[in-house]
Amino acid sequence: MVLLVFFAGCSSLSTGLSRVKQQPPDPAAKAEAQAVLASLGSHNAGLNNFKGKGKIKVWQKGRLKFREKVYWVGSETSKISIVIVIGGYPAVKMASDGKWFYYYEVGEGDPIYKKIAASDASLKRIISIPIQTDDVLSLIAGRVPIRDYHRAILEPQDGKPGYVLVLEKRWWGVTEKIYLDQTKTRAQQVEFYSRSGSLIYRARFDQMQTINGYRVPARLSLTNGTDADFELEVNAYWTDVAVTPSMFVLQPPE
Repeated sequence: MVLLVFFAGCSSLSTGLSRVKQQPPDPAAKAEAQAVLASLGSHNAGLNNFKGKGKIKVWQKGRLKFREKVYWVGSETSKISIVIVIGGYPAVKMASDGKWFYYYEVGEGDPIYKKIAASDASLKRIISIPIQTDDVLSLIAGRVPIRDYHRAILEPQDGKPGYVLVLEKRWWGVTEKIYLDQTKTRAQQVEFYSRSGSLIYRARFDQMQTINGYRVPARLSLTNGTDADFELEVNAYWTDVAVTPSMFVLQPPE
């Protein structure tokens, strides 16, 4: 009888906790989270075509792997072209026209050329961080990539000024965290999580600048949280540039 009473009490307690966890968020808090998301989604909305140049640094297990010059052109939300210059020569070229991702690398042997679906494209081969090209385009444009979600929660940051916007997906859990300043209008950092809850990668806007009314990165850093780190230092940035479709396509070597 004692055991029955004990387990019945535990069941009631568990049910009560479950009800607390499943309670819908406060309507005002939910509306505020949605307003913050809308603000983030409209950031630099008019920035359609842009280009820039800078330097990238890649670390693996705390050791600097390489530091090279980089040039890029971006258009709309899915078109991007990136050239990495090594020893004064354009050694690595990447491009996406929104449908296909193209990769061209010149090494000691035969050139490497790949063409894959843009949805499967990642820069993991170059920087050891599994970031998709669409995310790269958004971050360079000063925007925060937004994953699909079912619930958005806005909370104060632990022990720091500012807020964190947590996006949760049904049957997944936390899929993304966006760290904001005290005004709740400027993103400082964003984190993406796998279904298991492990960090996929973290992007941080280390330094921002204003170009023709657009707030874009001057320095951007990425990490997988374990053994790979990346930094982009922007030396020049141009907005509202002219682009052509051929900029985002790489033809196979002859």
